[in-house]
Amino acid sequence: MSSTSTVRVSVKGSVASVCLDRPESYNAFSKAMRGELSDALIALEKDPSVRVVVLHGAGRGFSAGVDLKEGSEKPSEEVLEGEFRPFLECIWQSQKLYIAAVHGHAAGIAAALALACDFVVMDETARLTLAFSVIGLIPDGGLVWHLSRALGPRLALEAIIEGRQLDAQYCMQQGLANKMVGAGRALSVAMTWAEELAKSAPLAASAAKHLIAASAHLDLAETFSAEAKAQTKLAASADHRRGVDAFLNGTKPEFRGD
Repeated sequence: MSSTSTVRVSVKGSVASVCLDRPESYNAFSKAMRGELSDALIALEKDPSVRVVVLHGAGRGFSAGVDLKEGSEKPSEEVLEGEFRPFLECIWQSQKLYIAAVHGHAAGIAAALALACDFVVMDETARLTLAFSVIGLIPDGGLVWHLSRALGPRLALEAIIEGRQLDAQYCMQQGLANKMVGAGRALSVAMTWAEELAKSAPLAASAAKHLIAASAHLDLAETFSAEAKAQTKLAASADHRRGVDAFLNGTKPEFRGD
């Protein structure tokens, strides 16, 4: 897959690597990068061979967030809905799995991008930087939702108002990250993990991803019913039959996503 001036995309087997590539600006989100990232993720969504996507940043860190030097004459709501929501929503709604590999700072809406992913790998130097209050703003890009869900309302409000930097160890303790690794190893660990995840049953992985998201708005009985409905579809899949056959024969299944 071809890359653009601000986003590098490569695909190897069932794993895609998407790199935010403005290292001279700490990968700050310019208007061009917002559009190119959306285009890249939408294109990957249409590629049935890709099962896992790894997001990462070039240079010294993940991303500085919005490019404040560029500015915009549009209202913030219009920019967020029209330019940021497309790539964030692509991740939320995707049938694929996403891993954020974070080193250095993931600041502002870049933290929202990292937490929008299904999994987060942070190296020991990484920080989710909530610098909104420093410039008189609140977190956006869904970040309030992610923080309040993981930290609870009191700790989330404290972190937001104080504009805190959440280091990798804190993120691990609070369930914001899945893995903390040595400095400089986030991408390599994420890619290796992605290759393993790509071997899992893609239909089941997608169903689990969306059920977990939906369960935040459902009670136990409603979640039970949603699980039963999803299970009916999965039980009728060829992948389920492959999995059962492999289990009975003592072999490893090769899931195909059908």
